[in-house]
Amino acid sequence: MAEADLMRRLQKLASSLGARLFRQQVGMAWVGNKVLSGPGVFHLARGDIVIRNARPFHAGVPGMSDLGGWVRVEITPDMIGSTVAVYAQVEVKEGGRPTSEQLAWINAVNGAGGKAGVARDEADLRRILGL
Repeated sequence: MAEADLMRRLQKLASSLGARLFRQQVGMAWVGNKVLSGPGVFHLARGDIVIRNARPFHAGVPGMSDLGGWVRVEITPDMIGSTVAVYAQVEVKEGGRPTSEQLAWINAVNGAGGKAGVARDEADLRRILGL
């Protein structure tokens, strides 16, 4: 099974448990002004694109988990019985290990009162979210 399939299964399970988890992309791409033709000689293959004034675009934060969102938590009666959303981060790993940046992100979220961890299956997700 591909990690993407596991990720979708975990998202569906989270939703059925009352939580919401969204895919979070981390990476870098190039942005600028797309040109189809211009001065000079270009040797392009079909589907190639030339970007003028190219600059890097960074998405996400290094170490950010694959899935992020919230889990509903009911506040105790002494706090008027309201429900709040608690920040949640889930690093999905079908195989392999989380990087030191990913572990630092998970520790930071947990240290701030959120819910974060590494999920290799549905049981891990339930444990992380406390559901």
